[in-house]
Amino acid sequence: MAGRAGMTGETIRHDAAARRYSLVIDGTEAYLTYERPADGRMHITHTIVPDVIGGRGLGKRLVARALEDALAGGDRISSSCWFATALIEKTPAWAAQMA
Repeated sequence: MAGRAGMTGETIRHDAAARRYSLVIDGTEAYLTYERPADGRMHITHTIVPDVIGGRGLGKRLVARALEDALAGGDRISSSCWFATALIEKTPAWAAQMA
């Protein structure tokens, strides 16, 4: 697993085998899951931020990290997660990579 610290010091962890990005705040986990329907494709399925740690931009950080990694790897992206889809559509560089 690789981690990358966020602005406030929390680390987003990527578990490629589980196809999951996660972030733990005050003992509560927020996470994003994805699938690999084909080589060179990432499909985001869920972004979950429990209410107790909501309102801090954690979902957006998880989506951004997943998309940064996907684009760095040359992947095309798709999403069935309403939250991730809305962010992708608002960000031209991400929208350009939609599969």
